[in-house]
Amino acid sequence: MHVRLPSARRRHGLRSAGGFLLGLAACLIAGGCQPPADAAAQIALEWTVTPDPPAAGTARFSLTLTDTATRQPVRGAEVRLEGNMSHPGMKPVFSTAREVAPGRYEAPVELTMAGDWVILVDAALADGRSFERQVSLPGVR
Repeated sequence: MHVRLPSARRRHGLRSAGGFLLGLAACLIAGGCQPPADAAAQIALEWTVTPDPPAAGTARFSLTLTDTATRQPVRGAEVRLEGNMSHPGMKPVFSTAREVAPGRYEAPVELTMAGDWVILVDAALADGRSFERQVSLPGVR
């Protein structure tokens, strides 16, 4: 989506962008900074749902987060799930996962009706990075 701002705001935005770029260039020249790593690209997500196949009602999600660079479990993350039906008009459902083993998180999600669901997994990692992944859950009976 492209939004056209009034000209005065566009000019201000360009000045802000210019200041940001100047600061970034100074940081890079000084050698004291690195661009942030993309956490989503460095984290592997494996998941299962019980019951399998999923049915309307309470489903238990088991999520395993692994750092692909170190092959170590991602510990201490704050993991939240948001479930949405694939068609509009349904109220989303939310759940917070708890860590049950190093890098393994579990959360109950109330699948309020049969149909196709999309689960958004959103995590704040202990090192300050964030992680987001979308999981398709078609054919909930």
